[in-house]
Amino acid sequence: MHKSLLSLAVVSLLGWPQLSFGQSQTALVIPHLDKGVIQGKTYRNTVIGLDLTPDPSLTFEHPEVRDNGTKRESLMVAAVGRATPGSARDGTALGVVALAYYPEDQRSTDSCMRRVVDAQLKSGFKSVTSSSKSELGGITFARTDFSHSDPPGYEAVFLKACDALALTVVFSGHDRKTVEKLVAATDLKLDPSLSGCRSQAK
Repeated sequence: MHKSLLSLAVVSLLGWPQLSFGQSQTALVIPHLDKGVIQGKTYRNTVIGLDLTPDPSLTFEHPEVRDNGTKRESLMVAAVGRATPGSARDGTALGVVALAYYPEDQRSTDSCMRRVVDAQLKSGFKSVTSSSKSELGGITFARTDFSHSDPPGYEAVFLKACDALALTVVFSGHDRKTVEKLVAATDLKLDPSLSGCRSQAK
């Protein structure tokens, strides 16, 4: 059951890309997406210059990379806590997707967050807060919070459109207090030159 919220919050939001290349696009580099490695309590991806250390109560699952047959186009890795019957499982999920698969006018942070909100509402979530700016690892992200009644759960979605990638970090728990604890305990490090993610919002 734990993936009913966490996976949905990355897969349907970030969306493993489904854009047809017949649509109008400008050339944008499709970065190589490597699975990365889990070293102790830290997920490390040296290809995109990212280290993620979640709350110590969470345990990483195996990273997943999706491809279109020729290019690796999206990456997801989740760290989850123990299951609690009748409640959302605590967790933190990271999703990365190549922006080249989206139309040129849908590659901004605001546009990507609108996709998130639409997908969440269609999936039974309720928006708790409107999009605001928040920081992770010294980088400015857009943040929107959601709640879910069955199972009871709360999510905070942090999203950033970088030079060639959209980066999403989803924090999930049974209530807002739990989610805020997960956010506060998370250490995210991004190398601007490799990730293309800089302090200012795109």
